[in-house]
Amino acid sequence: MVNISQKTGVIILGGHVQALGIMRTFGEMNLPCILIDDTSVNISRFSRYCNRFERIDFQHWLSRLKHWKENNQYRNWMIFPTNDAHVELLSKHREELSEHFFVTTDEWNIVSQFYDKTLSYSLCRELGIPIAATFTNVELNDLQHIDISFPCIIKPAIMHSFYSKTKKKVLYCHDRAELEDKFHEALEIIPQSEIIIQEIIQGDSNRQFSACFFSIKGEVMVQLSACRMRQHPIDFGNATTYAESMLIPEILDFGKRILSHTHYTGLCEIEFKKDIRDNQYKFLEVNPRTWKWHPLAMKSKSPFLQAFYDFASENKIEKTLDFQSASYQHGLTDFPIQLKLWKLKKNYAFRKISPTQYAVWDRRDPLPWLMEKLILPYLILSR
Repeated sequence: MVNISQKTGVIILGGHVQALGIMRTFGEMNLPCILIDDTSVNISRFSRYCNRFERIDFQHWLSRLKHWKENNQYRNWMIFPTNDAHVELLSKHREELSEHFFVTTDEWNIVSQFYDKTLSYSLCRELGIPIAATFTNVELNDLQHIDISFPCIIKPAIMHSFYSKTKKKVLYCHDRAELEDKFHEALEIIPQSEIIIQEIIQGDSNRQFSACFFSIKGEVMVQLSACRMRQHPIDFGNATTYAESMLIPEILDFGKRILSHTHYTGLCEIEFKKDIRDNQYKFLEVNPRTWKWHPLAMKSKSPFLQAFYDFASENKIEKTLDFQSASYQHGLTDFPIQLKLWKLKKNYAFRKISPTQYAVWDRRDPLPWLMEKLILPYLILSR
């Protein structure tokens, strides 16, 4: 991997809310930002910090990066992915791309342990980290015999391909007959080896937590723990709408075990849910990249991206293990969730602590907020 010897710039893959947070953080550091997305309907391209936007079909992203490499463009620029498909692309081609760029994903032999949940769960069992009752490599004939409570879920070992086809993170099964039906449905989407059957961890969305890190070879340099209190949809959500920092030593310790064991270098979010039945924090998944609500770091004083830039620049990195109380809110998606939780009489429906980092609104960079409202009808209709 190349090292940055002077201020260069940042290439961001994907253009929605998560990318906007990356762009604004580095833009405030006076680093130029290039955005690549497979759609023109995104909000980050309208940021004052976006120096260049290219709409390219995903299958051509690698070719574009190689073209820049061959033409000696954007040498030493950092590349940040914003979803799992981007992570896979960069990690699998990391050796070649790292001859020219600073690739922020780790080696595939490490990343694959997070990318494939069957490997993640095996790792957690080895490290003594609690997980829900989980069944992998299940054959159709085994469905009548597995010992699991209902309702339960079917989920994919590799999320992004499954979600792109179903727009769901899980298939919900009320009884054994439905489990068999949903198993057949899953087989039409993903291979049998990628099907996971899992018990549902009991508890509301205010029992969802994350431990977030920037680590170098497993050594934690920056950390933050938080409650992902509201999400869309309310159950099995694919996007956090409100989160707040919260010191949770237990999940920070679990996260450090995972990072130390794998010698992971980079950013990651490790998700847990606290089971109402036994009050255990049970592992859900590792996202080896930035996460949607990472801009909370701006208010909690957790310099994840600054530390990564210092690492790439071979500057001295100050460990930042403490963080401040703060919250994150994506107003456009949080408001309907607040109303649903209010109707369910949840006392955390309208909770918000200060200071609050807003996902899109920024008075210094208002155009993405305006464009988000203008493209909303298109996004609703296209779904």
